[in-house]
Amino acid sequence: MRSKVVLILLVVLYICSFFFRGSDPKVELGDRVVEGVFFQGGYGMQWVYDSAAEFERAHPDITAYVWGNPRAWDQTRPRFLSGNPPDVFWGIHNINFWVNLNDGLVSNLDSLMESPAYGQEGVKFKDTFYEGTLEEGQFEGRQYFLPITYAISGIWYNKRMFDDHGWTEPQTWDEFLALCETIKQTGGGVAPLTHQGKYPSYFGMIWRSLVYKLGGEQLMCDMDSLVPGAWNRPEIIEAGRLSRQLYERDYILPGTSSFSHTEAQMIWIQEKAAMIPCGTWLESEMKNALPDDFEMRIMPVPGFRDGKGGIAAIEASAGPAFWVPVDAAHPDWGKEYLRILLSKRMAANFLGTVGSVQPIKGSTEGVDVPPATQSALDKIAAADGETFAFRFSGWYLELENEFRNALGALLNDDITPERFAERMENMAQRLRDDPDTIRFSRKPKGDGVATL
Repeated sequence: MRSKVVLILLVVLYICSFFFRGSDPKVELGDRVVEGVFFQGGYGMQWVYDSAAEFERAHPDITAYVWGNPRAWDQTRPRFLSGNPPDVFWGIHNINFWVNLNDGLVSNLDSLMESPAYGQEGVKFKDTFYEGTLEEGQFEGRQYFLPITYAISGIWYNKRMFDDHGWTEPQTWDEFLALCETIKQTGGGVAPLTHQGKYPSYFGMIWRSLVYKLGGEQLMCDMDSLVPGAWNRPEIIEAGRLSRQLYERDYILPGTSSFSHTEAQMIWIQEKAAMIPCGTWLESEMKNALPDDFEMRIMPVPGFRDGKGGIAAIEASAGPAFWVPVDAAHPDWGKEYLRILLSKRMAANFLGTVGSVQPIKGSTEGVDVPPATQSALDKIAAADGETFAFRFSGWYLELENEFRNALGALLNDDITPERFAERMENMAQRLRDDPDTIRFSRKPKGDGVATL
């Protein structure tokens, strides 16, 4: 009953907003308008405006009206409820893509995937994406969401600091521990590692990599699929033990647990720590704070000679982002906007404007790739195709929330690795028992990238 009241209030507020906000810019532009609403954050909006200009060059009889907001979903949700959504959409806060799909709000994009790629003769749109990057936006084999970036995650280090001390990238976890000990003993007070302690999901990049490299692709798929017992496997406990080991050996900068993401990253830039876990958005996010001579490089989380996942394997994901609402006034135009937005030409523009890579083949050709981003692409090449990406965070919000809380408690030494695994398995069981939970499953693909 309460949810129905909330929905009614949202619709009423949306209708009333017309009386207070003045004229609607979209209406003033006429009938032939494609509207796009986008999350406005660290990537800025210039790449969106550039794609709108490209759309209008390709379709001079249609106006592209695009705008952004940090709370894009909150701003537009009443419109979805009243049947008047934009033609293309991307939001990240307070949104669950799969719930929206289950509620019938999301258009199928299969026809778009089979269409010709924009600006490339003889190539289908679906074939322009990096291998394995479309599956995260699929459900039951059909495409509903498209990715915005190719996020590569690992441990970043200060290249100049490493060069000055003669430190080199470790390959195995034992070598990584030896490097941390060397930094602790000879680094002149520099801590081996810090992380974004207020947000345990950042350290989760290390934990997930340990799990994958210990248990391999099958374990990852079992965890994502909520297979009974998967979250309580020995590899889960061992990854927790190894994570705690970094604290027990004083390899983590004191005070780390209180750092926000930007605080921890600034402390790393100030050379109070040698390494930090993060994704490839790090350089773009901190560009205004970087000294001119600062060089960052990424390494995969080191692995194990006897592990089931490759030592050089690295986490790389292209999660769901863009979609076309079912009730859009011009869904075909929305799909066309995405075809242009995610073209090779506009992906190259995105790299030049934002400094991040989109998962489009050939988009780095002829573009000055930032050295930090290039180091991540080099690690993908060195992994020989073995990338991995867990899906539970996007599929099961309750499981992700419990993961963050339990991992934070583990890192703070409030619970043991065994209790961490027990909490996660208990939450997985709750989801298995809940008839209202949308269930997903995935199976190993065999080449390092799993599919639905």
